Amino acid sequence: MIGVASARLVRALTAAASALEVSADELNRLDGYAGDGDLGITMSEASRALKEVLAANRHMETSQLLSTCGATIARKAPSTSGTLVATGFLRAARAVADGAGTDGAGTDVQTLERAFAAATAGIQARGKAALGDRTLVDGLDAVCTSLRESVGTGHGLGEALHFAAEAASAAADRTVDMEPKVGRASWVPQRAAGHPDAGCAMLAIVLWAIADEITAGGAAPAGG
Repeated sequence: MIGVASARLVRALTAAASALEVSADELNRLDGYAGDGDLGITMSEASRALKEVLAANRHMETSQLLSTCGATIARKAPSTSGTLVATGFLRAARAVADGAGTDGAGTDVQTLERAFAAATAGIQARGKAALGDRTLVDGLDAVCTSLRESVGTGHGLGEALHFAAEAASAAADRTVDMEPKVGRASWVPQRAAGHPDAGCAMLAIVLWAIADEITAGGAAPAGG
């Protein structure tokens, strides 16, 4: 993931965008229990913008591509959820750029772990949400934990993504029994009872799409 963006990264992000577009109605439905019911609409707008950036800038350096994705989503999908996703991309881009300057830079899984850790910190700060508040942060924290474990055990990128997707799905399932503590959902917590948090569900959709794309594409070396 260091240097010129790999075709694998572009394919993975494009697959994630397509998965969000396909899941728009489901995301709207889940968001409707505790929010405005427009998460699917917002993520479809963000996904279309993301695809345009990926198609036009596939030869950018990785951190620059991620930064461009974030800036474009911030302009094209300027809702609360769109802003949080944009923040995640921008923080991840900075982490990738900073990591590229370290000795050896690390494996793809280490780069991914750094990117998700930075994105999570940025989203948590921007959204003013804590672990346990029943938000996207709960899913991101689970993914970060999974990626740290994959780094420690030496998992390859495909394995690491698969385990991260499983962690995101499990986190979404856990939110079914959690009480929302921030945002609109906290105003009517009873409406959210029995349903997974829409943001966590969205994260699981994204990671499964990426994991499937990376697995289908094989373990090509970075840059391939």
